[in-house]
Amino acid sequence: MTYQTIDTSDVDRWMGREVGGEQLRQPVTQTDVFRWVQAMRNPNPAYFDQDWVSGRGQAFRVPSSMILACSIRHGVHTSIQGEIVGGRQMNGGDEWWFEGPVRVGDLVTSKRRALDYKLTETGFAGPTLFQRGETAYFDQDGRLLARQYSTSIRFLAANLKGRDGGGGGAEAHPPELSAEQLAAFEQQRLDYARSLHEPAPIARDALTPGAKLPVRPIGPHSVQSFTCEQRAFLYAIWGNLSDDGLPRTARNIRSADAALDPEFADGLFHGASAGHTDSRAAAQRGMPRAYGAGASACAWLIDYVSNWVGEEGAITRCKVQYRNPILVGDLTFVSGEVTGASLEADGAMLVELSLKTENQDGKPGAVGTATARLGPGAGQ
Repeated sequence: MTYQTIDTSDVDRWMGREVGGEQLRQPVTQTDVFRWVQAMRNPNPAYFDQDWVSGRGQAFRVPSSMILACSIRHGVHTSIQGEIVGGRQMNGGDEWWFEGPVRVGDLVTSKRRALDYKLTETGFAGPTLFQRGETAYFDQDGRLLARQYSTSIRFLAANLKGRDGGGGGAEAHPPELSAEQLAAFEQQRLDYARSLHEPAPIARDALTPGAKLPVRPIGPHSVQSFTCEQRAFLYAIWGNLSDDGLPRTARNIRSADAALDPEFADGLFHGASAGHTDSRAAAQRGMPRAYGAGASACAWLIDYVSNWVGEEGAITRCKVQYRNPILVGDLTFVSGEVTGASLEADGAMLVELSLKTENQDGKPGAVGTATARLGPGAGQ
């Protein structure tokens, strides 16, 4: 078929520039943390179980993935600067560097910059932009919390509609899972949760290249679970955003209507996020049915590593590519493998990991790498 070309002239003028946008108005609360952990379906009691933490003489921890909850529209805004007439976009990947923990009471602000793009041909939409942007996150005292590089995949809707499929085919309907499959999956979930309630030290042989991390099952995914995920991001709360007044590409929203009723500016109802809960909106982006957010998959991987390293360790970096969508009805299996380890001067261990999610058919969803720092004595 003959594809339409993409006009990048407006994109070009943004490259390398600081980007404005919205900022959170309210500081992080303990309830925000509870809601985030619940939405990400993370059964680690260190984040929500008062009896468990009190019994260990501890206070609640805040997961490293909480910085994602503090991102504005998943941090994607920096990578979609410049108007593309007739364009659509999907989140292609994220890379995070974690500098310091989010604490209850922190007011998180964002500083943003458009980076670069690459125009290439893809099989699903012909001419396609892979565009990057950067966000740095700070607390109220100017402490750097994290940095994020976001990659967006931008293409023309007209090119996508010319392809076969586009919401049809065998994947238009959720998989049919037997009662036995679901019961076995539930048991896997409970076994994983039990390992977090009864944590054991990481053994020496668990840090050798090729060693496998315990599998984390998540799901089944549903419109309800995808809705919970979207509503746990703090930017989605009415009244919680202010505009910093810096230049940016304007969002295509019904501004006058939204001034009367904020729902008209809510992406879950009238925007790009609608595909997470509405199969018709998903089809407009070439998806067979409603699909999960890439940011949620990224959070699952971050939580997975954090759960593994325990309270004495921390994830320091995570890079994720979103290969295939996680769809309504799917089961997700998160797995990891040690690819390297090195001892630091202070006795701490740096561990390199490869990560991936797969569905019930073994199809990859998100794939990536991570670096984690283990406390002194790990692997003894």
